[in-house]
Amino acid sequence: MAVTRRAAPVDYVLAGYNALLGAIWWANWRQSPYAPWLAVAHLVAATLPWLIARAPRRRWDALVMARELYPLVLLLAFWLEIDLPREVLGAGGFDDRIRSLDLAVFGVHLHAVLLPRLHAPWITESMFFAYYGYYGLIFGPPLVLAIMARRAALRDMILRLMVVYLTCYVIYIAFPVYGPHFLETPYPGPHTRQLFYRLVAFTQATADAHGCAFPSSHVAGAVTIALVGWRWFPRGLAVVLTVEALGVVVATVYTQNHYGIDSLAGIVWALTIQLALVPALVALVQPRARRRVAPLPELAPALQSFDSLGGG
Repeated sequence: MAVTRRAAPVDYVLAGYNALLGAIWWANWRQSPYAPWLAVAHLVAATLPWLIARAPRRRWDALVMARELYPLVLLLAFWLEIDLPREVLGAGGFDDRIRSLDLAVFGVHLHAVLLPRLHAPWITESMFFAYYGYYGLIFGPPLVLAIMARRAALRDMILRLMVVYLTCYVIYIAFPVYGPHFLETPYPGPHTRQLFYRLVAFTQATADAHGCAFPSSHVAGAVTIALVGWRWFPRGLAVVLTVEALGVVVATVYTQNHYGIDSLAGIVWALTIQLALVPALVALVQPRARRRVAPLPELAPALQSFDSLGGG
């Protein structure tokens, strides 16, 4: 049976981000030879969800899966682009302000003291493992839902991921903070010869971006997955996702990639986005839509109990 897909909230989020970047590039088209091309690419991409939605297809096949997962592909492209608009806009770093805030909140720069004081091999390798495991934490759960054909859960998860990441990206463009990874000499030691340290270093050398420290998108994304995991996955898996998220919260600072305040801001940002902004966005875009969709069976009793206590 052929079916077309209406624009979903995530489509509006992506269209808005593409329109914003398209406008930035269009307004600065004289500043770079690639600015006009990027402006056109973003403006065309803003219409992509509706173009794809017009093509009829069966209820669940490879094309439909691609239709649901395409935001994750664009997210990677947006990350690779993130340095470019900041360079054109000429925005400098705001690390002095964030370092001062970090010291005011914690009384010490946690990134500067944790690794030197706690450098036993099992601690360092565990922390770099948690930091590296972030990539599986973000992309693994959506792929699992796609394979299971849990379309409603998949859309909810991807919407929440895209909102938290793209709002972080907008902050990075307007308010870049480079963080200790780029501005300070890392602590040397035997941990630099360990497996997960090397994997993290290789990944950062391949596709890292400047000025993206505050708030930590690693933490914001990890907290988001943990929150959504409790809604859509069995309890055991939700616990695993939560433990890894907590590991990311600590590891971003321990590995000297972020200031402590970056991690704290990532937590606050994720909670604000997921508990306030996303529900408001869905209510605005789909005011009459049926937004309550059955979770996986293993979670149904827990959610019913939560609802009986007045939970949302």
